[in-house]
Amino acid sequence: MERIQNGDAAALDEVLRRFWLPLVSYAAHLLRDPDAAEDAVQEALLRFWEARATWMASDRLGGFLYQATRNICLNELDKRRVRTAWAHQQRRSERPQAASPLELTERAQLRALLIEVIDELPPKRREVFVLARFHARTYRDIAEIMDISPRTVANQLSAAVRDLRKRLQPELAKFFPDEAAE
Repeated sequence: MERIQNGDAAALDEVLRRFWLPLVSYAAHLLRDPDAAEDAVQEALLRFWEARATWMASDRLGGFLYQATRNICLNELDKRRVRTAWAHQQRRSERPQAASPLELTERAQLRALLIEVIDELPPKRREVFVLARFHARTYRDIAEIMDISPRTVANQLSAAVRDLRKRLQPELAKFFPDEAAE
């Protein structure tokens, strides 16, 4: 942090190497748009760099970057909702057409099913699950990022796993009928 505070570009490069991909992946989970995810992370890193003079060596950089990325993504999602509502109002008579289903291999079908089931989780529960399982963040980190208590994180993660098991069990039986009979 001292190197960052002194404007050391090599220290910023280290931060980028360590956090860029995980933050982009997290933002992509929230935004469902890789380009927008990269923009959000760039904005978070820019805010970090611009505020570097106020940082203390003891501050949790990862937590700050995840929280800043989350806030930027939530703001973007709010903007999207407004734009979407406006667009729907402009085209009331038009209905979006459903995409035609693609023929997938069994592995791709399972992956799609998992993504679908995760997306069905309530937003807070889904975000806790994604941070814990896909980003290996600790309860403390997640609590800091989402501004909730670690106990709430534990409760939400437990509920997410329970919901996923309940929802996936009948679907997985379609893919593995022999194991379902046992």
